[in-house]
Amino acid sequence: MKTPSVQLRTIYTFFLASAAFVLTSYKTLAQEYPAGNWAGELNFGGATSHISIFSFSTDGSKGKVLVSMPSSGMHDLQAGRVEMEGDSLWVSFRDHMMSYTYAGLYRKRDEEITGTLAVAAAGIKVPLVLKPESINNIRPNRPQTPQAPFPYTVLPTAFSGGDESITISGTITAPKGKKEVPGVVLISGSGPHNRDGEQFFHKTFLVLADELTKRGFAVLRYDERGVGESSGKYTGNFTEDFARDADAAVKALRADKRIKVKDVYVIGHSEGTLMAQIVAAQDSSVAGVVLLAAAGLPGPEFNKAQDLALLKARGKSEESQETQIMFKTYDIVAASADSITAVANLHTWFNEAEVDPQYRAMFIAPVMNPWRFHSLHFDPTPYQHKIKAPVLAITGENDLQTPAKPNFAALKAGLLAGGNNNFTGVILPELNHFMQNSITGAYDEPYTLEETFSTETLKTIGDWLEKQSMDRADAKASKASKTK
Repeated sequence: MKTPSVQLRTIYTFFLASAAFVLTSYKTLAQEYPAGNWAGELNFGGATSHISIFSFSTDGSKGKVLVSMPSSGMHDLQAGRVEMEGDSLWVSFRDHMMSYTYAGLYRKRDEEITGTLAVAAAGIKVPLVLKPESINNIRPNRPQTPQAPFPYTVLPTAFSGGDESITISGTITAPKGKKEVPGVVLISGSGPHNRDGEQFFHKTFLVLADELTKRGFAVLRYDERGVGESSGKYTGNFTEDFARDADAAVKALRADKRIKVKDVYVIGHSEGTLMAQIVAAQDSSVAGVVLLAAAGLPGPEFNKAQDLALLKARGKSEESQETQIMFKTYDIVAASADSITAVANLHTWFNEAEVDPQYRAMFIAPVMNPWRFHSLHFDPTPYQHKIKAPVLAITGENDLQTPAKPNFAALKAGLLAGGNNNFTGVILPELNHFMQNSITGAYDEPYTLEETFSTETLKTIGDWLEKQSMDRADAKASKASKTK
């Protein structure tokens, strides 16, 4: 009678052991994420395909993914959600405008992930097949990208961001030697950017840092929060939040004991020019400000100027009913305290103006995006009144996103109202929004261009900074001699 019980116990024990093995194997499989760079082509229905790159790594048992879509300007955005269950993979991420979800099947043996990328707000769902890929195999020719060995010191750096819970990671490039040097902090614009200011495979800030460091400046560039090696989330933050990170970068450069930096200049690009204005307004010791693709207008007027530049480039009339409705939409949103009030006010005006109900959503939806809503409420004028440092603004004739003349006029007036007449505005022919010589200035044109940074623009920036630095040194020497 004991034999069957022994057999049953043996079978039961074997079953438990087998089940434990299966569950352990399943758990291991669930955490066996892809590794390295995987790339595939996206096609949203046009003639052009867009490369997407998912860079996989692990942090303990957790999967991490940095997402890049170079032809749209996105590089190294941290995915907010990375999950695997069996061979099913989910990756979700969000930039300043859209949320994306990739759902795929990981076929390890075939070295392939087959899935779809969904952009819910746009109603888009497209296939995306990812395969292991070397970035060097898909990177277009970018001859200006600096290559090691470098004739200067390269130092990794990390510091607390504008929020103490956030750690910002970056790189300092500094002239060799122990003498005191002027410093520069580079501030990138809207959209997720790594420390190289990388867009369209162009490492814009790396090229600029290389040029300025060779001229004798210590340059700090950094990954934005939620990008690359910096912690925190990119989404849910606005101009003022990123400006606090930029201010922390200025303080970190001054405090770094590996180099001797006293005078610090800030250089911003696009929305980064607004952040640079905030930093300079709040820190009177900032030595100078360089604004690349300078923004100087209040939110509604900036958006109108941008729309007019785009309409002109496309040969369309600025007097169209559609344009006038959009401009009125900007004004109403800017005057509304919150999005609920804005929508109510818009519908009130739409009724008064007898705007066709079936078209109202196309005017409301774009301005209800949180980043766009905030930008319509942002006014740099009060900050301009407080800037006492000299300002250089450089914008190209082909810049359709931050048209030079209206923004320069606003900057000059804002600075003058605060008693600062030290403003230099430079408009360069054929230069686009990304500081490249261009033909059309269209947003996607930079991907097709080999030039990363116009040499004339680099020279203009470097010459101006050198002159400001020498003028400050002369003024200090003169003051010191008078006190003796």
